[in-house]
Amino acid sequence: MKNKWFLLTKIQLISLLGVNKAKYTTDLATKKRMIATVVAIVLVGIVLIGYVAMMAFAFCEQGLGMHLPATTIALASLVTLLFSFLNGCSSLFAMKDYDLVMSLPVRKRDVIASRLACIYLADLAFAAAIVIPALIVLFAADGFSLAALAVSLAGMIFAPILPIIVAVALSALFTALTAGFRYKAILQGILGMAAFIGVMAASFSVSFSAGSEEMIDMNALFGMLVGGVYPPALLIEMTLAGEVWAIFVFIGASLAVGAFFVFVLSKGYDRIHTALTARGGRAGYRAKDVKSGSAFAALTRKEFRRLFTSPVYLLNGLCGAVLLLIAGVALLCFDVRSLLAAEELPAGFEAGMVYTGAGLLFFFLGTSCPSAAALSLEGQAKDQLFVLPLSSRTVLLAKAFPTFLIDVLAGLPVAAIFCARMGADAWGWGLLLAGAPVISAFVALFGIWLNARFPRYDWTSETQVVKQSIPMMIAVFVSMGIGALLSVFSFVVGPWAALIALCTCAIATALLYRWTGRAKLI
Repeated sequence: MKNKWFLLTKIQLISLLGVNKAKYTTDLATKKRMIATVVAIVLVGIVLIGYVAMMAFAFCEQGLGMHLPATTIALASLVTLLFSFLNGCSSLFAMKDYDLVMSLPVRKRDVIASRLACIYLADLAFAAAIVIPALIVLFAADGFSLAALAVSLAGMIFAPILPIIVAVALSALFTALTAGFRYKAILQGILGMAAFIGVMAASFSVSFSAGSEEMIDMNALFGMLVGGVYPPALLIEMTLAGEVWAIFVFIGASLAVGAFFVFVLSKGYDRIHTALTARGGRAGYRAKDVKSGSAFAALTRKEFRRLFTSPVYLLNGLCGAVLLLIAGVALLCFDVRSLLAAEELPAGFEAGMVYTGAGLLFFFLGTSCPSAAALSLEGQAKDQLFVLPLSSRTVLLAKAFPTFLIDVLAGLPVAAIFCARMGADAWGWGLLLAGAPVISAFVALFGIWLNARFPRYDWTSETQVVKQSIPMMIAVFVSMGIGALLSVFSFVVGPWAALIALCTCAIATALLYRWTGRAKLI
């Protein structure tokens, strides 16, 4: 059969998106999960399109519309590079169905090409959400240009190839270099966290520059993205300037690098897979006394080991807590009250800022929710867990406890720092110090409740559960939304908004705890 890579790509996409299961199943919950997935993707797309449209308006307003095609290609390529690297190389090398796929009568290069095609299509959708809205704004402001349309679409189609290849190669190299380390997952997680923090720092720096100036200098943004961060996008700029050959160089280089990467991998795919899927480093065996303990303690230790042996899980589980701790350190280094006093702000602005702390805690702690993926990560091993003579409450609370502990250990010290540096009154101290554990408990139980309602045990890559699952997306976006609204209402209304929100949160936590006693694990 010809074009086997195309058939493999089709099968893998259908499996990843759950199309067949949702189409033919009679289970209503499965259909609801599919609908929720589509809704979540649409909402994320709307937010991204809105952000890109605002950027494009700023370019056109400053008379720099001709730089938009190259800038959007550079932005899409940069984000593809970063997120492909953070996702790691498991989608290409360490899939759970590796043995099954390799037993099929297909060539290795067909397998590699199909998996790269799936990654490419996901990144192409992201690139389209950046390039197309910017083009629409450009044509509305400066008039239609066939050259800009053709070059932008060609660049959009071929732009993800080079970043994907570089990101996968770097991720595989780093994974291979750390394969012999006993704590390789922690090291990989730290590197991923550093990259994530770097992205956030760059984003905040742009935001602060926007606040300090009347308008961001889009020409400087163009120079940073195209000239400094992603030079291949200069070929897009050169094409629109009249050098038609440049776009063919861009396309040819992308295709050549992709073909060479597939050819090289096909020669040593088995060895690379074996090296990258090796577990833990060597360690000498030491006999230890057997210690007795409760089932809850044993399950909790198991959850912590699972968290700290998966770089993707660790990065997503700790990102919000780490950002919150970084914010706390920043509060210690900078006198926010003096900065606020130096600005001409309305009366009561500083006092209102104090009560936004509860919303900020909710916003950041809600993005650290490993419990939203804890059940699904059991995979096919769930049957071994669920047949144990343990109550559902013991299992669910053990799954949720790492989330609670991580969030409360990050939330309490930052809450104290925030109150001290912002000069909070008794209301502020009480609300934030009591709010940190309440919010942490709610986030942990809310995550495990979502995971129990929408489990996914048939995953082939951890990324599907940790980054792309419905429970994780709902937990993160709902927490961020609640946190943002709570910050606004607390600033306007005062401590009563935070008090009502925390009381509601405590009641919801109690109801979720009661649910753990009668939940059915399936």
